[in-house]
Formats: sequence, C-alpha cells, structure tokens
Amino acid sequence: MTDWSPVEFDDDPTPGNVDVVDSLTMDLRARGAWFWSISGLLSAVGMQVGAPAWSGLAGQAFRARLSALQVAIDQASKRNFEAGDASQKWAEAMFAAQFDADRALRAAEEAQAEIAMAEASMLALAGSCGQAIAAVEEMTHLFSTYANTTPPPRTQVPSLAEVVAAKQHAEMLRSDRDRAARTLEEAQERLEQARAHARAAQWAFGDAETRFAAAIERAASASPDSLFADLQEFTAAVGTLTTMEKVTGSGGVTLLSMLGRLPLDQLKALLADPALAQQFWENPPAPEAVAGWWHSLDAKRRAACIQAVPGIIGNLPGVPYKDRNTANLISYEAAKKDPSLTDAQRAVIAAMKKALTPPDKDVPVQLVAFNFFAEPPMFAVGYGDLDTCWPTTWCAGGMGFGAEDALEDWSTAGKNLWRAQSDLGGSNSGVVAAFEYDNPDAMGVNFSDAAKNGAARLAAELDGNAEVRNGFSSTYSPISVTAHSYGTTMASIGLTLVKTKIDSFVMVGSAGIDTSVVRSVSAIRADRVYTTAASPDQLAPFGAAFSGRANPNPDLTLPFGESFGGAQSFNSDGDGKDLLAVDGHNPIGTSDRSTLGWIGNTEPSEGHGYYDRNTQSLQNIAAVTTGKLEKLSGPLTDTGKKAAEHNRQAAANLERLSRQVGSGR
Repeated sequence: MTDWSPVEFDDDPTPGNVDVVDSLTMDLRARGAWFWSISGLLSAVGMQVGAPAWSGLAGQAFRARLSALQVAIDQASKRNFEAGDASQKWAEAMFAAQFDADRALRAAEEAQAEIAMAEASMLALAGSCGQAIAAVEEMTHLFSTYANTTPPPRTQVPSLAEVVAAKQHAEMLRSDRDRAARTLEEAQERLEQARAHARAAQWAFGDAETRFAAAIERAASASPDSLFADLQEFTAAVGTLTTMEKVTGSGGVTLLSMLGRLPLDQLKALLADPALAQQFWENPPAPEAVAGWWHSLDAKRRAACIQAVPGIIGNLPGVPYKDRNTANLISYEAAKKDPSLTDAQRAVIAAMKKALTPPDKDVPVQLVAFNFFAEPPMFAVGYGDLDTCWPTTWCAGGMGFGAEDALEDWSTAGKNLWRAQSDLGGSNSGVVAAFEYDNPDAMGVNFSDAAKNGAARLAAELDGNAEVRNGFSSTYSPISVTAHSYGTTMASIGLTLVKTKIDSFVMVGSAGIDTSVVRSVSAIRADRVYTTAASPDQLAPFGAAFSGRANPNPDLTLPFGESFGGAQSFNSDGDGKDLLAVDGHNPIGTSDRSTLGWIGNTEPSEGHGYYDRNTQSLQNIAAVTTGKLEKLSGPLTDTGKKAAEHNRQAAANLERLSRQVGSGR
C-alpha cells in the first residue's frame, strides 16, 4: 500500500503577506534614495570646508568625521537599495511558491486518486487472475491425461476449444493486472514528482526569505547612527580646537597640545576617527615634549588618559614603557573581542599571543606598540623591563618580515638575542622586536620608499627611548639597533634622523644602503657601526646590487655593485668548533628548507639563520650590542679600505665595459 499522507507546505505566502512586502519594498527603496540625497549634501559641505578654507587640526577632525559619515551613509544607501531588491524578489518568490505549491498539490491529488483506483483494480484482478491461471492448469492436465484413454466415471474432460478459451481468458486477466500495476507505478511516480516540486517551491521561498532577512540585517547594521554616539563631545572638541586655533593662529595647534588641553571625553570622541589617530603614529609629537608633558601629570590623570585613548598613549614615544604596555594591552584585548575581524587579522592576533610569551622564566614582556588596524598591522614587543634594563637593543626586520607574514619568526629572533645577551652576563637586558614599518615585498624591496617611510618612526622610537631613560630612570642604558636585510636600509636612514646618538648599529645580511640619503658611515648617528654577511647568503649581495644600493660587506659585493665602507665587519661563517655557520639569508632557519633558487639560499637550514641560537652570527651580535667585545668570535675588520678598493675596481670595470660597448665589441 502506498503512503497517502498529504503534500505539506509549511509557509503560507498569502496575497496579504505579499502586499505587506510590496509596501516594505517601497519603503526600503525610498530610504535608500533619502540616504543617497544626504550623501550629496555632505559632499557639498565637504567642498565648502576643505583646505585652505578651513585648515588646522579642527578642520582635519571635522572633515575626517564628515568623510566617515559620508562613507557610512553611502553604505546605508546601498544596503537599503539591496534590501529593497531582496524584498521584491521575496514577493515574487511568494507568488511563484504559491503557484508551484498549488500546482503540485493538484498533481498530487490527481495522482493519489489514480493510485486508489489502481490499487482497487489490483486487489480485484489479483484473485481473478490467480483463479483463472489455476483453472487453466487443471484443464490442461485433464486434457493431456485423457487425450488417448477413457476417463473415470463422472470425470469431465474439457475439449481443446475449452482449454484454449480458458488460456485466453487468463492472459486477458494477467494483462489487465499488469496494466493496473503500471498505472499504479506511474501514479506513484507522479505523486513523488509532485512532492519534489512542492519541496522545491518551499526551498525557493525559504531561500528568498533568508536572503531578504540577511539584506534587512545588513541594512540595519549599515546605519550611520553609531557615528553620532559621541556627537556632543565631538562637536565640543571641534569647538575647543577652533578656539585654540584662533588664539595660536591657523595650524598652530599641535597634536601634543590636543592631548594637554582637551577634556578627556572630547579627546576620546575626537580620536575615535582612525585617520586622525593615525597622525599620532606617522607624525608623533617630539619625544622630549611628550616626556615632559607626561611627567607633569599626576598618577590619576595618567591613568585616565590611558583608559580614554589607549591607542594614542600606547604608541607615543616618550611615554614610559610600563604605561605604554598598559594602554596597548587594553587595545589588544579589545581587538581580540572584535567580531568583525578578518581571517588574516585573527591569524595576526594568534601569532601575537606567541610573541608575547617571555624568552625565559620571569622575564617581563611589554607591548611597546600596537597599531593593529593600520595597513599593514604594526607592533613592537619588548623583552625585559625597558624602563630599567641595561642595555636596550631594537631589532628591525627586512623584506617579508612584517607582522602579517613573520611575527613569530622575528619575535623569535628578538627572544634569541635576549637569551644570547643574557648568556654574556646581560640578564637585565632589553630587546625590542619591532614591526613598525611596511616591510616591502619582492618588488618593493628594490626601492627605498618603504625604508624612508619607516625611518621616521624608528627615529622617534629611539629618541623616545632615550627620553624615557633620561626622565624616568637614574641609570643610563646604552641603546643599540640591529637590523636584517632591508631593515638595514630602513634603519640606516632612521639613524640619520635621530637626535640622540645611539651606541651601536649592527647590519646583518644587508640588502644595501641608499647612499643618496646615507652618504657615508659618518652620517649614521651611532658610536660604532658593525656589519656581517655569511658567505652562503647570495640573496643579500644580489639585492643590494640589483636595487642600486651600496653593500656594506665589500668581500661579498658583486663586481659591478657599489660598496659602503667604514663599518667594522665580523664573521658569521662559524668558528669550526662550537658556533654554527649561517647558510642562508633569513634570520631563522627552517626544517623544511626549499630547493635553492637561482638567487640561492634564501632559507637557511634549521638552526643556521643569522638569529638562531648557537650561531657565530648571534654570538657576535650579542657581543657588540652589549659592548662585550672580548666575547667576539673571530676578528673585527674595518671595511673602509676594501670598500674603497672595490669601488675603484668596479668603476674601472664599468669604464672598460662602456668602451667595449662603444666600440661595438
């Protein structure tokens, strides 16, 4: 017997519902058009208040908020139009679903009626057909048994004509039964098709409803209302800034005066705009002014500033590292809870957790900088108490070693340096693994743009480091910089911008110095400049030559490349005993080292990177950054003479090549 349960359709897309949705469609589209008209008005306002009509920080703040509001309103307009379209499609789906469901229901009812008739015929024919077949078998048996013999008395033997007629009747009944079975099967197939059509109609209706609900949710979430949450404080802040600018003259208000003179609620509302807050990162106030301002505040005011604008205080060179860490951890915890993070941002957060683990038990870890929503994200993690440590070493990475790509590797390099310094007796040392510039890719590494952009930030951090120690600690702490690959390009430029002279600068596997900016080693504001490059590192000298920068390692400079002399060179090729050789370019080796490319040896083998433990390179970096030159493995060699000789030979080679080309040879 078949299942006679009726076809079900859960939802009831009635014409009344459709009328409601039609009305909603018009409302949504009207709302989208209204937002679009407001966006046009904001554009007109933006043209009226643009520079130079309204200059200074107040104008910047107002335009930034106006721009953010216009973006939000454009988004709201787009989302409401999309919701209107989705509403229209849902209304159309209601009509289609109802039509399809009704048609499926009629088809199912017809199929069920046919099934009932076919099953009744099957029941009736099944008995008749069986009896007829049994009768034919009996008649055939009698006819064949007594065809040539006399039957017993009262035995009725059928004639041949009667047997044939019985067989024909049985075949007719069998045919009727088979036809009824086919009718039943076809009716059951039509019933199943009707059910499938009903399910498809129900799915199409549900899909349109889901899309409509999602579009409504997006339209609601795109509302610009959130931008007006602190409007009163923001308006007051702009008014205060405007008044200050009238007193000081247009443009006379500085970022630091904003921090010092605006009430915290106004400051918080003003700096909620990421573009304005980013100015503090890209152009921080002078560290000595920041240090003086922060020192003038009482503990309660400092704590209030940290809570109000942690993204500013945490990234402000000149503020003590303990306070910067407190502020940045607030920003870090907020970022972890942000539901709108992308997969890439979540990966950075996960890597940050590993970077914040200490290099050794009880070693403080400080989040020195946290600019998570910059593009790319930028951080700095300190190992050791940077307010009291001795000495302090800043580590700048090179190509592909920004926070998005190599946060774990470069923070490991920083931890390894801290351990190596500790092994030399510097248990109170401080090391900063910095990710504070846009580390270039394989194309950008050939140009100095990223280096120049990052240099100013590094210089501010180094000056801030000196101001913190001068203003908040009674003990002097030497400050050193070690940079790898393209990081040497960036750091060398930064060290021409610092106000305070640092103790040592260490170039590791340098990708070259831009001599259009850093004309000689004397332009670098460091008491001592060191360089090292391992013989198997083929990428560093190639990168320097290909980009037109000068290689500070004359022994490895390519024949037609320029060499940058004056640094003290130390070995990284191993001591043949306890200290391992570096056999590639990257700071940390890998167990799954890839096949050598035509440039060669980008990835060192495991344990054989420049900043890997137990390498001659790391031992020597630790020795020169702590001033323990007696711990050096191998000699120090002045590169000045070799660099000058190389450059003379390279010039002669180029002159000879030029003559050969000119003569056609």
